[in-house]
Amino acid sequence: MTSNRESVTLPGHLVGMGREADCGVRAIKVSLPGTAEYNYIRPAIYDVPSDLPDGLYSITFGGKTERVQRQYGAWIAPVA
Repeated sequence: MTSNRESVTLPGHLVGMGREADCGVRAIKVSLPGTAEYNYIRPAIYDVPSDLPDGLYSITFGGKTERVQRQYGAWIAPVA
């Protein structure tokens, strides 16, 4: 069986560094063969307030939460 892939845009919510902010997330939605399950890969965060400080955040999108890091204004995901 093969998995299906599609590009999706989802609402996201960031929490960290004493801040909370809504954002957008572009990702690839990948179905898991033989199940009704799916996963998101290659998340890209956009539409964030410009004054968010660099540091560690949690982002929730599509019913999942991941740890990410903002470094020099760029997002690095996921962070272990």
